[in-house]
Formats: sequence, C-alpha cells, structure tokens
Amino acid sequence: MKLLNEHFKVRMFRILFCVVFIFCAIAENVAAQNHFLGADVRYGHILCNDAKARMHINSPEKGVSVYWGYNFEGGDYWHSFWKNPSFGVELSCDAIDNAIIGNRFGVLFFIRPSIYKSKSLVLDGFMGLGLSYFSRIHNPYTNPDNIYIGSHLNALINFGFQTSYFVTDHLALCAAIKFSHSSNGQLMRPNNGLNLLQFELGAEYYICKYKYAVAEVDKDRTKANEINVSLSPAIAHSLYDRHHYFSAAVSVAYSRRFHPCFSYGLSCDFMYNGTNITSPYSEGRLSENFSQGFAATFECRWDAVVLRMALGAYIWHGKYQKLPYYERVGLFYYLGKTKSQYVGVSIKAHAASAEYIEWTYGIRLGNF
Repeated sequence: MKLLNEHFKVRMFRILFCVVFIFCAIAENVAAQNHFLGADVRYGHILCNDAKARMHINSPEKGVSVYWGYNFEGGDYWHSFWKNPSFGVELSCDAIDNAIIGNRFGVLFFIRPSIYKSKSLVLDGFMGLGLSYFSRIHNPYTNPDNIYIGSHLNALINFGFQTSYFVTDHLALCAAIKFSHSSNGQLMRPNNGLNLLQFELGAEYYICKYKYAVAEVDKDRTKANEINVSLSPAIAHSLYDRHHYFSAAVSVAYSRRFHPCFSYGLSCDFMYNGTNITSPYSEGRLSENFSQGFAATFECRWDAVVLRMALGAYIWHGKYQKLPYYERVGLFYYLGKTKSQYVGVSIKAHAASAEYIEWTYGIRLGNF
C-alpha cells in the first residue's frame, strides 16, 4: 500500500506538470494582454452537513494566497461578450484549526468572467480548478475520524464572486466570497470530501494600466455543428476491497454551437468501472463493469477554454450503478490554431458524489 501511494503521488505530479505546460501555452498566446499580480488573506469555515462532521471538523480556516493573471482586451467577440475576462494561476496555503484534517496547500487555474465593469468598480465571477495537498489524511489507527480526506493529493474546486475597486490606474482593492471543495474523486477511500465557505480581502497590481474601455467588435453569430470523440481514463478505489481499479469512458458527442460562447448537445457514453464487480451485490461477471448512457451537454466557451457540464442516464447496466443517472463537470483546453484536439479533466458523479476523476483526450471531427 505504501508503494501504491508513492506511485499515486508520482502520477499526480506528472499530471500537474502537464497542466502547467498547458497553462504556459495559454499564456504564450496572450503575451500582449494586461497582466496583474494579486494577494489576499482569508477567513473561512468548514461546512458540515451532519452531526458527526459537526462533532469532528466544525473548525475555522485562515489562509493566504498569491496569484498571477491576465485580462483579455482583444477584439474577438468572446472578449467583449464576457466583458474582458481574466485567466490565471493561484497558489494558496490554509491553516485549518483541526488536528483531524490538518493544513491545506493548493494550486489552481482560475477563470474570472466579468459581470459588471466601470472605470473604478468591477464585479467578477470566479471559477477555479486545481490540486490541493493535505498534511493529515485518514489512517485507521492514528486518525480514524478523518473520513473526509483519504489521500494527501486531492482535486481543488473553487467558485464564487469577487469585486475590485481601483484606487489608481494600477492598484485595486479586492473582496471575495468563495465556496471551496476538496476531494480525491474516490482515488482513495474514505473520501467524503471537504467544503469550505471563504471570505477574502486583498489587492491586485496591474503591470500595465487597467483599461476600462471595451472594444467594439463584429458580433459574429455563425452557427455550427460539431462531432467530438474522446477517451477518458481514470482510476477508481473500491469501497469493498480497498484496491484500485482501472476505469474509462469513450464518448461520441454531437454539439450545436448556437452562439460564439455557448453550445448544447448530446453525448453517447460507453463506460467501464472496474470496481463494480467488487460489490457484495455483484454476480462476479466482467460484463457488470460495463455500462452505457446518453447525456445532455452544455458548454461555456472562452475561445480555447471550455467548461462542459453534462447530465446523463444509464440505458444499459444502470442497475450496477449508484443511481440511474450521472453528472459530469469538466474543464478542457483546445490545442493549436485549428482547435481540432483537446485535453482536460472532469469529475464523474452521482447526485454530486464523485465516482472518479477523468483525464480526457478528444478529437473534434469538424464543423458542418
């Protein structure tokens, strides 16, 4: 088990390296945009949803973070539509006043689509995806009450709102409220996950002057149909025998791009989860690991970056799943000038309870 944990850490750090490489590729494409540096302090509290959690981890959190970002100010329609959104990377450290959970260190990539902008006041949405490291995890002997964090490395998901007030052309004072979730996607059980509500105060410094003006652009609303084929491998941890099993999904999807920034569609998913036959209710047949479903999809687009949400229902072998329906939420990056290939990460879940984390490679077959 110790060797398995070491292999898991090596694999996660390789994934982090790939994510950093992708981020650098994005940054290269926007080198002429408006860069900024920021820092904040925050106070938060763990959100407990049952009496056991309130007894064990009902604790405050104090933290700091530093980040670098860039604000789009080009002439593309999506820049204007999202009111010149921001992208960036954030490093954080959170001290949780609880011996069961320990402290958390995080790195995430964020998107800040603007909701309102004026010459001195900005209101942004905030969505972030990355990795977190916890100093204390579940141990059946030394830390049995920690049923929330089962591995040191976890996915980190943040979303909320941030407001900025510019006191000069370069300096802004910021305040934010965010919901933060950490979970390993059942790579290691137990894994109830950890949710925090955070309040932040900070400042941002724009290397170039902050520019309020939004360029007038041609609002091209050309409609297009797309076919995507993707492969999404994953590793799932069995609740019953505590071993890791290979999982994967192959998807063939149709999407209708009805707006430069939005599309909807339908996906046919062929899925494999090696943990199914470890259930005491299983008959032990290999075919029980396979399932098929259809999912309705919706996408928000920021040029090469896509946030994809899906809600699906099983049509074959659904009885071996937790529920007859499933959800997916993922962030993807389209590669190259033609954007014919993409990579990304998503979470497959049942009623918001993660089944596993997927690492996706896909091909867009073209528009028609």
